[in-house]
Amino acid sequence: MKALCDIIVLTWNRKDLIEGFIESFLRNTDTPSRLIIIDNASSDGTSEYLLSLKGTEKCSFKIILNNENKGFVGGMNQGIAVSDAPYVCLANNDLLFTGGWLEEIINIFQKYPQAGLLNPNSNNLGARFSEKEISLEDFAGDLRSRYRGVFIEMPFCIGFCMVIKRDVINKIGALSEDFYPAFFEDSDYSLRTVSAGYRIGMAKGSYVWHKEHASFDRADEKQTEQLFKRNRGIFVKKWGEILRIALIADNHSELKENIHKAIETARNGNYVYVYCRKLTKDMVTAEHSGVKFINFNNYFDLFFKVVIKKKRYNVVSRISKFNHEL
Repeated sequence: MKALCDIIVLTWNRKDLIEGFIESFLRNTDTPSRLIIIDNASSDGTSEYLLSLKGTEKCSFKIILNNENKGFVGGMNQGIAVSDAPYVCLANNDLLFTGGWLEEIINIFQKYPQAGLLNPNSNNLGARFSEKEISLEDFAGDLRSRYRGVFIEMPFCIGFCMVIKRDVINKIGALSEDFYPAFFEDSDYSLRTVSAGYRIGMAKGSYVWHKEHASFDRADEKQTEQLFKRNRGIFVKKWGEILRIALIADNHSELKENIHKAIETARNGNYVYVYCRKLTKDMVTAEHSGVKFINFNNYFDLFFKVVIKKKRYNVVSRISKFNHEL
């Protein structure tokens, strides 16, 4: 069996998490796959469990046991180095998958050839559900039926479950070791992918639930905060600050003629808020999560929405005057 997708996942002393991950993955994934599992020097019996795993008709295993903890970036790059499938998924070990999740992501790649990097829909991307009201499977099934084939661009993809087209890896390589051991490596990879000419975003009809930050539950909070701050500094030095930009359109015609500026600005890793007078739903055409549309009725209304809250924005400009290439 030749894998269509290599799924790379790291584990370190959380045998319960990796067991749940594997069980959920095997139950909900029909695409021929290979699980590349890197153990970062666990001491709780995880390595023995991993070595006992046996492949199935649709999934094989490759186990790598490290003698030291190589961190997220180091471990993922180990997996990327041995992967050879057309698609590669970098996954956290605290995920629960739902039926058809990977099939839908590959469907989006095939439907949109420019797509190079994709997230599934998820609770940490806004699609939250209440177990008291609906089951995870029913919730995900509803999303699949409503959003099958829908691709939403995003300013950044998130490394919790990030699927990369092989062409992208061949062109830009693996994760940057500058962000070792973790934090901002996914944001950096997102902008590197866009800079190489690809689009990034979400397969809205695919759903994976993420127990956010489970891998950091026992980490030293002060050390984690320092690491986050350091890597943010590295990211900003390389790419510049992430900007919040308010663009103002007086009418539908001005919006339509200049909407490409908002989209291109969001593709460069910024968040754009487009204010349009007497905005209606049919005017909203941008399928990019980094572009938000806000109605204003008159300039007195706009004054309170933008000028009073100007501290929210790094830039405020008339959309027709805005130079998105700066």
